[in-house]
Amino acid sequence: MRSFIFLFLAIFSHNLLANQCIDLMKKEDFYEASDVCTAMAKKGEMNAQFSLAIMYYQGSGMMSDLGEAQKWMRKAAEQNHDQAQYNLGIMLANGQGSNTDLVSAYAWLSVSAANGYAAATEAVKQLGAELSSKEKKEADIQIQQIKSHFK
Repeated sequence: MRSFIFLFLAIFSHNLLANQCIDLMKKEDFYEASDVCTAMAKKGEMNAQFSLAIMYYQGSGMMSDLGEAQKWMRKAAEQNHDQAQYNLGIMLANGQGSNTDLVSAYAWLSVSAANGYAAATEAVKQLGAELSSKEKKEADIQIQQIKSHFK
């Protein structure tokens, strides 16, 4: 019984901190949010990872760092966060935080679109028009690899 109560309290406090991260972002208290979100992001909480990526991207409460933004965006995207998948695809297409990688961008945008993120659907069409059939086949392989890692 005690372990159950401890587990419940641990889960409750984890959710409380994750909500605090998002609440602080909404209030635009970015300095406090950066501390809370970083702690939660390091524990694997995808919404905190996404929020932290946005803060690094915009330079909210910290110095702008596109490499860190892409790192945290990828972590959230790998947990099937559809908006993070979209943002990661856009970052890869534009070479923000790494070299431009249109094949990977197309793959992440396609996964986001398949998850129902509306903006990704148009981005897939636009980027797809620029890729060769060989590049689309490479992207299809990446899409399958990405989806195989979702829980």
